[in-house]
Amino acid sequence: MEDDSLMLAERLFKLAMREAPSAHTNAILWSHLASIHERTGREQEALEDYKQALAIAPGTTGILLSRASLYLKLGNEDRALTDYDEVLQQQPDHQEALLMRAYIKQRKRLLKEARADYEHLLRLQPTHEQALLGLALVNNEGRRPQEAMETINRAIDLYPTHAAGYALRAGMEFERKLYELAELDYGMAIDLDPTNVSYRLARASFYTKTKRKRLAREDVREAARLGASPAEVAGAAGYKIK
Repeated sequence: MEDDSLMLAERLFKLAMREAPSAHTNAILWSHLASIHERTGREQEALEDYKQALAIAPGTTGILLSRASLYLKLGNEDRALTDYDEVLQQQPDHQEALLMRAYIKQRKRLLKEARADYEHLLRLQPTHEQALLGLALVNNEGRRPQEAMETINRAIDLYPTHAAGYALRAGMEFERKLYELAELDYGMAIDLDPTNVSYRLARASFYTKTKRKRLAREDVREAARLGASPAEVAGAAGYKIK
């Protein structure tokens, strides 16, 4: 596996399990097979591998987290949530599980529950950047504007060279019609991460909505050069796709 000889590794893992079909350590081998199948685009086989691994070693944290990640990749948030719940039943302070469960619940608009997980994670690690950004978004969506801005400002104070905080704050400032501040923060995000397509598109949309078409066109062209899809470019420029 380390040498990317994945087909050979797969054959050897299967041979090993045939040699000792009842060995408890086969849970690890099934998990390795799942990793190989996922890396080679055989996601359904990977899910079956994880099922086999968990049948041998129920509740194994690493396997549950790997399967949850695959479920998310496949767009099955409900099953991912079930796996994260199981991890947290065993380990209530597991940081990865708390972060990902909060993210899923936020997407499901379960804002109170998402906030509880983000706040739990921040009690464990007060400087956790992703938890701060997530909590800021939850507070913003939950109509807690002051708390949202306080949280995002804290994230930026802690991580002044990270672009994500500036981009998120720019969006909040735009919602509040603080256009000059939003433009400054979009500019800061792009200066820190000039190849990020999302930031270019966000600023292009901002310029489009504030009637600065020339500046919007410049960002749209750059976003297209960086790989934005035609639909993304059209949306940022204010065009409707028929």
